[in-house]
Amino acid sequence: MNPNDFIKDIEERIIETNPSQIFVRAVSALLMAFVIIMIFNLLQLLLGRALKKKLSEQRSFILRKGIKYTGIVIALLFVFRNMGIDTSALLGAAGVVGIVLGFAAQTTVASCISGFFLISEKPFKVGDAIQVDTLMGVVMSVDLLSVKLRTFDNLFVRIPNETIIKANLVTLTRYAIRRLDLSFSVAYKTNLDRAREVLMDLAAENTYVLDNPAPLFRVDKFDERGVGIIMSVWFDRNFVLETKTSVLMDIKRRFDEECIELTYRKVDIGTVPARFSEESFGGVTELDANVDDCVRGVCNEQR
Repeated sequence: MNPNDFIKDIEERIIETNPSQIFVRAVSALLMAFVIIMIFNLLQLLLGRALKKKLSEQRSFILRKGIKYTGIVIALLFVFRNMGIDTSALLGAAGVVGIVLGFAAQTTVASCISGFFLISEKPFKVGDAIQVDTLMGVVMSVDLLSVKLRTFDNLFVRIPNETIIKANLVTLTRYAIRRLDLSFSVAYKTNLDRAREVLMDLAAENTYVLDNPAPLFRVDKFDERGVGIIMSVWFDRNFVLETKTSVLMDIKRRFDEECIELTYRKVDIGTVPARFSEESFGGVTELDANVDDCVRGVCNEQR
């Protein structure tokens, strides 16, 4: 049966049936549909509680949504059947419409499929802090089409699942502890053994730094700034900013006390005094008498 036959069937039944009977059937069908939906809502609530400890929050969410929509579809089919309407044409039309929508909404379908991959792979869960390319935030929900984040500056971000599947994803809170690497340079005259002792002492005294794994001191390189040093400490993942701020403040304070110089890249700019003749127009024609002989010689060669 095609959609036109389906519509004609409805019109014929409305004409043949007594209006009072139509009203009674409609009311009874709606009441049964309401009961069916309530049963499925109760079912999703009971299953959600029973499987709360066995399933992740993402899978539990998908299960509840699947039960809810199944109940709605069954309720609608029951209403049509109770009204004496043949639903075979409606199901066939729905299948055709589904195929058309599938081609028209390829991005949405791709995000939906990616959502199933995310749920099955479980690279993160609700409440984790993640980084997707340059975006960072806490996961608020994992849906079929997208992942919702709350950034650290309290902004709401929606990322399509397809984008997350293709991007470089970092789960910042996957493990209970993390490592902080601090790079800086000290002067070449610095006693590196003493610098190491100072850094290890301040790491042991810092309340956020863990003793196990132990802090690590490394000499990284020698360059124009000085001796490159890397200090690595482990900390609880919940205290990222507190650990970094306190360790940096301790390093600055202790290095000042020990007279250990922190170096940085320097740029020296030199100037050569010169006097321009009023008669010159195209370039330098007369140098000041105080200019070094070597500079004067170079200028004379250029002229």
